[in-house]
Amino acid sequence: MGRTKWWNVAIASCLIWVSVVGFMAVDSAAALEEPPVASVSADVQPAAAASLSIYPRPSIYSASSVYALKANGLSVPVISYAQYDYAHFSAAGPIALEVTALGQTAITEYGISPKKLNLAATKTGNTLAFTLTKDEYLIVKIDDKKELVIAVDPPETNPPASSGAGIYNVSASPYQADATGAANATAAIQRAIDDAAAYAGGQGIVYVPRGVYKVGNLELKSDVAMYLEGGAVFRFTGIPQDYTAHWHKDSQDRDVTWWIYTKPGSTNIKLYGRGTLDGNGKYAADTHDFGNNILVPIGVSHFTFEGLVVRDSASWAVTPARSDHLTFTNMKLLNRLDMGENDGIDINESQDVVVTNAIGISLDDPFSTKTWDQSVDISLSWPGAPEANERIVFDDLLAWTYCYAFKVGQGMRQNQRDITYRNGVIYNASVGFGIDHKYGAGALTNVTFENIDVERIGTWLGPLRSWSDFVIAAADGYGGGPIDGLTVRNVNVRDKGQSAARLRGYSGTAMIRGVTLDRIYMPGSANPAQTMAEMNLINRAFHAPVTILPVQSPEPVQRFNLAAGKQATASSSKAAPGLSVDGNLSTRWGSNYTDNEWFAVDLGASARIDQLKIYWEAAYGKSYAIEVSADGANWTTVFATTTGDGGVDDVTFAPTNARFVRMKGTQRGSIYGYSIWELEIYGETGNLAAGAAVSGTSSVENSNWSASRAVDGQRNSVTGSMGWTSNNSLTVNHAEAVTLDLRSLKTVGQVDLYPRNDAGNVGQNFPVDFTIRTSADGANWTTVKTVSNYAQPGNAVQRFVFPAVSAQWVAIEGTKLRANPTDANRYRMAFAEIEVYGDADRAAPVTTADVLSVTPSEA
Repeated sequence: MGRTKWWNVAIASCLIWVSVVGFMAVDSAAALEEPPVASVSADVQPAAAASLSIYPRPSIYSASSVYALKANGLSVPVISYAQYDYAHFSAAGPIALEVTALGQTAITEYGISPKKLNLAATKTGNTLAFTLTKDEYLIVKIDDKKELVIAVDPPETNPPASSGAGIYNVSASPYQADATGAANATAAIQRAIDDAAAYAGGQGIVYVPRGVYKVGNLELKSDVAMYLEGGAVFRFTGIPQDYTAHWHKDSQDRDVTWWIYTKPGSTNIKLYGRGTLDGNGKYAADTHDFGNNILVPIGVSHFTFEGLVVRDSASWAVTPARSDHLTFTNMKLLNRLDMGENDGIDINESQDVVVTNAIGISLDDPFSTKTWDQSVDISLSWPGAPEANERIVFDDLLAWTYCYAFKVGQGMRQNQRDITYRNGVIYNASVGFGIDHKYGAGALTNVTFENIDVERIGTWLGPLRSWSDFVIAAADGYGGGPIDGLTVRNVNVRDKGQSAARLRGYSGTAMIRGVTLDRIYMPGSANPAQTMAEMNLINRAFHAPVTILPVQSPEPVQRFNLAAGKQATASSSKAAPGLSVDGNLSTRWGSNYTDNEWFAVDLGASARIDQLKIYWEAAYGKSYAIEVSADGANWTTVFATTTGDGGVDDVTFAPTNARFVRMKGTQRGSIYGYSIWELEIYGETGNLAAGAAVSGTSSVENSNWSASRAVDGQRNSVTGSMGWTSNNSLTVNHAEAVTLDLRSLKTVGQVDLYPRNDAGNVGQNFPVDFTIRTSADGANWTTVKTVSNYAQPGNAVQRFVFPAVSAQWVAIEGTKLRANPTDANRYRMAFAEIEVYGDADRAAPVTTADVLSVTPSEA
């Protein structure tokens, strides 16, 4: 598999894509524009019962050499495609299916998705048999063969007659459109559309019989319904001279046409049937460097799509723009998996849109919503002014992709509101579902993902491989916009992926607020997760408190990471080793593409350690060892594995003294090297507050401040870990207190208070008068230190030593607070970190790195 070099990856966006040669094996028959042949297929079936409609294989498509299919005993054509083959028919249940794996005598393993259907199958030789109770879209995998997509539609409702009043049959006089694919049929079909639009008796119907029609641009007009009979194919020629170039795609430096589009200002349009819109995209892109949006409902009101196959797009396939009241039903989006920027359906700046009962397969996002403005390449020629996306529902979906299966974004130049994805199945994806607020400053309000089944996070495109992803990136200088109201409900996560899931806002103004996580079932658990940590949502910043249902437990307290900011070295580097000890799960070190590589951390002094975490990027270690050393020369193995599978490895071992720690790889888990987002090391620090439970008389709880962040090991007020602050925004002096439960009796003789040190607030909110009190039982308290008229501290730890006592609880009570002029002279008490030691001799040394000023205030 070829791809762009990982250190230049902009691919995580799934929008900026560099086409890849040799990404997957290509079906040459599907890649090239086939010469026209007779339009009658050899595998046309005799008329079946009314409940089963089998359509002929169009003449330009080859029969599958991998699979054969029967439905209720009748043969169904299976079409050979690229990375999968497919079959399409209509039926009312029950439907008995028989899938035959050609070229083998027996079936060893198989899978039928959606797994939630729990379809029981029987194997007889090389045939797999099972029964559907109703129409479904399925993906079948047998042994090491490519997948078979089986698209069973419901029976057609009131298909039109081929002739009669208001019926304009493109094969009849005066149109006589060529149905063999030999001649261009554009003029004849457009004339039928124009005549149907002029029909005075209501909505005129353009009837397209089975056959292959070579078609240029078509403009659909008001009060026109176009019906493609099963076996009918509109075929894109791929030749630029046959089309109008409506826009130029900058990321691919390629002209793109709206192949079939609506006349701006039109209304009451329908496109339906069981035929196919074939974008011939692989041929168009590879041979003529030309792209197409297959279907563009633009500037239209009340548009209906029902039942067609849309395949092989060379750009975003179905692209509604600045339209309203759109319905897409029984839609089969069958794109290839070896060409980029071929999204399935992207809803752009439209309102009141419903997409229901659809399968979407594409390398890029199959189902998404976006908003732009007049400065973006795709929207430069869109009519009218930019609009919001509002009231959009995706329901009953099956997705397969190398990007996000279900996504809001990346375009967020305008607002989006009331976006719902429900009843979806993710067969395979790089990211299951999420929000990628990347371009623009629009506000996103009321987004819901519910009843989602995440089957596999196995494909790879860029650095993300996670079951969900919610992020505000502000990648274009607009500053990002807020997300208000995110509900994720009833999600069955069968595969959480191999990277940390994100819940990351961008700033104090571009935050994620109003998050509810309701009944999220993680792999291997019959009960809903109770913390974000259990959900693998550990890459977090700038979000308001999250509600977890039905039961929410406190997030686990992070132990002090001894590796943070320490010196890191490696056997080879595609990027600086320090990127894997910088506390940022979005930066990483990676090695050369060889097996024998290592990554090491110098803790600066000997420490007693017992735990290590590795957050692997997609390039992980299958076989590796964790080694420790006192001198960096002589190494001892404390852990080893030959079955690594990526993701997050949480390694524990017997406590040992060491200064140097390294990961020594002996076998890669991919064709690339070893790549680590972050490596963390834990052990004893002498700080008794590590792991303490923290409470306050009041406490700000958001993505930057919280009670638990007073003891998270971060001594600086940095984005995502500012520390603890009281939340009383009073302009009069008052008392506040913060209390640490050390969880057991300890000998306590010193408290280190680290002032907040974010830019402009160094030493602010440090109390003027305060006491330090201790308790052995939580009821009876002893004052061990009284401080009065304390000057506003600088950017350094403030150490308070007292005669050692036995205590489980330590409290700092501010009796006179300091007004903060940068906070409207309100009175708060705040600390970046609180540490407790047994006596002065055990205190951890304070270094210059501990007192660096870092980020703007986010209180």
